[in-house]
Amino acid sequence: MNARDHGKPGRIAGPVLAMLAGFAIAGCGDDPAGPGRGGDTTRPPTGLIILVPDAGAPPLATSDTSFVATKGVRSEVLLRYAPVPPDDTGDQFLELRIEDQSLLRYPIGHPRAGALFVDGDTVTISISIDPATLSATLLPSGLQFDPLNPAELELRYQNADPDFDGDGDDDPDLEDDIDLWRQENPGDPWERVGTLQDFSLDRVRADLTEFSRYALGI
Repeated sequence: MNARDHGKPGRIAGPVLAMLAGFAIAGCGDDPAGPGRGGDTTRPPTGLIILVPDAGAPPLATSDTSFVATKGVRSEVLLRYAPVPPDDTGDQFLELRIEDQSLLRYPIGHPRAGALFVDGDTVTISISIDPATLSATLLPSGLQFDPLNPAELELRYQNADPDFDGDGDDDPDLEDDIDLWRQENPGDPWERVGTLQDFSLDRVRADLTEFSRYALGI
């Protein structure tokens, strides 16, 4: 299957940090006119079928990690699945890339809230994975990135249950509907944010101008 570009070509970077993960997808029926078919860009809080762990997938080693990002320095974080013998390295799950000039403004709640980053300024970034849904919450919430030089998030679903909607049969026809979605706060609507769908590598990418909660879903 081929990549679908929603606005910009993808970029690939090497791993820096590894974590283990496992997931699948659950939801409702195989309605061909259902979620994702109409190209909608928002969903109500309960209107998205989100990826969830597959019983046979490798477990999460940890659900939380953090690192320090510095203005003027490119940062990359790579989270992986547990390796399956005889492999020494597990499959990729999440990659976050922050370019050297991506950091723009400090978030509300920070002592320098609203101030522009200058080269050498730092901020601690954390990634929390919900083990029930494998959605990723990126903090600090409200951290702003330059729209002309955004951060980039990539999530992969190669270990997902092929029964994407949980109705008991495989759903290859629904793979085309998988996209990356953003939720500002719990209970808020979901917003479609994917900029590149690459079905050959089971991955979806999105440009980020701020942090919140992200999930793959249909």
